[in-house]
Amino acid sequence: MDVTLEPEWHPATKLNAIAGAVNVAATDPLPKGVSRDRIEEICYTLRTLYGEYVDAVAETTLSRREAQTWVLRNLSREGAERLSYEAIGLYIWAIGRATEGDPLSRTIVSEYADRAARKIARAETTVMRTGPPPYPDEVYDEPTPLWVGSDVAGRLRDRVGSGEPYDDLIERLLDETRPTVTAAALVAAYREQRDADYVAVETVYPDWDADLRFVIRAPEGETPAAVADAAAVTVDGRPYSLTVTEEPDPAPARSHLVVFAAGDDEDGGGSVGDGRDEGGGEGGGGSGGDGDADDRSGTGVAPEAGLCRLRSALETVELDLPAAIDRLRAAGVQALAVGNEPAGAGAHLYPIVPGDGTGDIATDDTATDEGVADGDVSVLAHLERLALDDRTLRVGRLSPVTAREHEDVAAETTLLWATDAAGIGRSQSLPDDPAERRERFPARVLRTAT
Repeated sequence: MDVTLEPEWHPATKLNAIAGAVNVAATDPLPKGVSRDRIEEICYTLRTLYGEYVDAVAETTLSRREAQTWVLRNLSREGAERLSYEAIGLYIWAIGRATEGDPLSRTIVSEYADRAARKIARAETTVMRTGPPPYPDEVYDEPTPLWVGSDVAGRLRDRVGSGEPYDDLIERLLDETRPTVTAAALVAAYREQRDADYVAVETVYPDWDADLRFVIRAPEGETPAAVADAAAVTVDGRPYSLTVTEEPDPAPARSHLVVFAAGDDEDGGGSVGDGRDEGGGEGGGGSGGDGDADDRSGTGVAPEAGLCRLRSALETVELDLPAAIDRLRAAGVQALAVGNEPAGAGAHLYPIVPGDGTGDIATDDTATDEGVADGDVSVLAHLERLALDDRTLRVGRLSPVTAREHEDVAAETTLLWATDAAGIGRSQSLPDDPAERRERFPARVLRTAT
């Protein structure tokens, strides 16, 4: 097989291209037009980039070949791609090779990688268990060792709170260094200094809660100082990365979570609801905002109501399954099913609501004086992610159905939980074991989880 190497390619890219054309079963396994000397030249160039790392790792319990495999597979310089197993086989063969023999096959290299991984895992476990329990790997999903000087360690010990893990301490200290503005102060600054009549948070992006993108409608002018100097916005004391977009006339969208909108009923805190449509939002987990809340329609959202809505959305953007069911149960929903096929990049949830229903998510307008209306699933209108044991599952769509409507989709769904009052002919409790809860989801849906 011929292979073409472009002069501007990084050596790692060249070696990957050559390795992809190697035929280890042939008498002459190398691709046409590529000599052993050319491969050796590329490999020695890579050695100048990674040789020191290999030498250091080889001084541990890893053999030389295990060290080469682990470094070349797991480390990559800026602008370089990681080497494939086949490329690593060429590298080991070319660096210090004898005059005879063929490049190492993928099977052999993968065996080196597996042995190296096992040795490193044992070493990391030993390090993690040098102190008293609880051990780092029992507390954190992906613990990373952090080495600091003794003086810095002393200062950290002076700042740690009672029972506070060092992970939380460092995150808290880092957050304290960021200039922040509260969400309430942001809204007030734009209303008072820029005559803003519309403030919303964009929720169409995946993981929109990691970076709150505020959309402001206001006349042209300077950004209020309190906002211009801020790198983060706090909601209930928790900081979030902040992005602000100012537009003279942004189009209110369903994906906007309206925090403030001037209107005739602003003082009354009215809103057009928090529902999302059955199809879900573009690009994310289907979160919708408040619809076309706009002073031009006469419908307003008071800052107090809008900020309360933002807090509620942030509280429910990620829930574990028991918490999600608790919220549904409190809202009068008696059952929850999930589609057997993914919806977009996540799960298609079917809350089974009482009554005839229309299949639309209820809005704030369905609430009664005592709380949410019976069967109101707007409590999950902003649910983006479900935490399932050892993974996180995105919610691609939320489609409320009645017991009668559920009959039409029963064969296409899996029941997660149901009470006797659900009206579907059977009940199903939620397992106490997280692993059992996770395995209740269809395999095709679980494969979309991260």
